[in-house]
Amino acid sequence: MKFSLDQLEAFAHTAELGSFKLAAKRLGKHSTTISQHVATLEIDAGLTLFERHVRRLEITEEGKDFLSFAKPVLMEAGQLIKKVDNMNAQQPSEFRLAIETTIQSRQFMRCANSVLQRFPLLKLKVLSGDSLQVATWVSEGKADVGIFNTLFTSFENVTPIQLFSYEMITVCAPNWIEQSNVINESDIRAKTQLVYQYVEQSPQLEGHIQSHHYHVVQNLTDLVDMVTLGMGWAIVPRFKVEQQLEDGDLVEFFIEGSANVQWYTELLLPSDQPVNSVVKCFIQEVQKLPNR
Repeated sequence: MKFSLDQLEAFAHTAELGSFKLAAKRLGKHSTTISQHVATLEIDAGLTLFERHVRRLEITEEGKDFLSFAKPVLMEAGQLIKKVDNMNAQQPSEFRLAIETTIQSRQFMRCANSVLQRFPLLKLKVLSGDSLQVATWVSEGKADVGIFNTLFTSFENVTPIQLFSYEMITVCAPNWIEQSNVINESDIRAKTQLVYQYVEQSPQLEGHIQSHHYHVVQNLTDLVDMVTLGMGWAIVPRFKVEQQLEDGDLVEFFIEGSANVQWYTELLLPSDQPVNSVVKCFIQEVQKLPNR
């Protein structure tokens, strides 16, 4: 038994619309062509797919059963056609996105979802790590795009693009603040600080380690939990702890003579790779994100 995709397509649209004429209009073909495709399909399959009345078509039980199998075939064929088109256009089959955990946000996933809407056959792979890991993944070709906190340094084989900025604040547990939320520099040096691992590993960021004693944490989730338990104070992005501040689990404080700073994120690209259509689409989306 042999039948063509044109026959299946003509049958499926006719079954949906109940008319050769309407199916032909949707497919941009002549109604006679559609009716011939369906008639030939019935002969080839040995089935009566429609009862033909004077002014209407009525799909038979055989037709309904056949349609339930024809639809998946057409869907798979459509996917195959798109895949071939992508291959001819030299579009990638996978998009590897690395995101630094300190600034991880649902907005990045929205941007990735927009890319998938445009390239539905694309396989998305999301990697999470600290800033140094993200930069290394991009540099070594293990990620197509990286998003991280700027480290104010350059990396081999990596091209940075500046994205949104955000406010960094100092926080502690509520029981650390007795009367004033302003602490002098000598007092803060005597208190334990919680520091990101990549900060400790980056000489250019050593100024962010202000206490004599500190603990090292790799991700923001653990760091915030430790702060709420009174294990130390920390410098964090305001937009990542707004809920904890509102709930009273964290308290913002100020170091005497200092002010909050604006930090910014960067998008990283491999310098030795051309920017393909998928990466271009993601860059366009992520550059729309506002400052925090």
